Amino acid sequence: MSTPPPTPPPTPPPTSAAGLVLVTSDAFNGWVFHDAHPTQGRRFRNGRSRVLDLAASVNLSVTEVAADLLPDLAVLADVHDRGYVETVVLGGRCDEWSGVRRDLGEIALRMVGGTLLAVEALLAGSRTAVNLAGAKHHAMRANSSGFCVFNDLAIAARLVLDGHADRVSRIAILDIDAHHGDGTEVLCADDPRILTFSVHDRTIFPGTGHEDDPSRHVHNRPLAAGSGDSALASAVAQWRDVAERFAPDMIMLAIGADGHRNDPLSTLTYTYDGMSSAVAAVRQAFPELPILCGGAGGYCPDLETPESWARMAVAAAIGSPV
Repeated sequence: MSTPPPTPPPTPPPTSAAGLVLVTSDAFNGWVFHDAHPTQGRRFRNGRSRVLDLAASVNLSVTEVAADLLPDLAVLADVHDRGYVETVVLGGRCDEWSGVRRDLGEIALRMVGGTLLAVEALLAGSRTAVNLAGAKHHAMRANSSGFCVFNDLAIAARLVLDGHADRVSRIAILDIDAHHGDGTEVLCADDPRILTFSVHDRTIFPGTGHEDDPSRHVHNRPLAAGSGDSALASAVAQWRDVAERFAPDMIMLAIGADGHRNDPLSTLTYTYDGMSSAVAAVRQAFPELPILCGGAGGYCPDLETPESWARMAVAAAIGSPV
């Protein structure tokens, strides 16, 4: 009698690194400057629900983390002017809203905390983490801009590079929001450890981002009005070439949903498939690197924005368009 072949070992269960960390808070739903404002906090609630549903449909495990961190103001002041930070958080005043709104100042602080918690998850071994309320890419050192109050990506990048240099010595930031990531570019341009690359509609706010500055690792791909999926794919392929030469240890993505063809604040004509494929290409290029996703913009809070966010977040985790 012949000896039977050995029984193959069982397939190990997926590890937490293969799943998706989703940082959420009910408080984010209160991010409403006024009832008619394009930014409506319910997009975060809708985005969370859609991420969970879509992840379940592709058997992707999701670990939810409560965004309960309110960072010390000194953490923000490493990037922002201390007086500006105190005016927003302690005084409740900001150019993005009228009057004294300490509730909004606290939410803005909590959004930064959410991104820092997402980064902590990556440093602890997770491979993909998402804060849909993150990537406030227009915020400058001493002022808000474009509905963005604190630049959480710049804050998180500086904190990681300064505190974990033995593990993360370079960070590549890719911004595919429809609007130029001007704040992130300005705040990071003088740090040789950070690469910024923005793909955006050249015809809309803030009207910047038309040139590269390779000596400071600043790259821009301004797109013509009406540009669609093929232009986005081409730009992300160019980012891949630049990023591979830069050799990052961590990637941060601003997965703005406002490039969708139905969004009212840009002329771009991306589809769900095009946006998801673009982010999947990032994961395919760097299959093992930790990736942080921030939701950035999106102004169709009940359908297109949460759907776009969910597809891009899941694509970042699994490396395939969904």
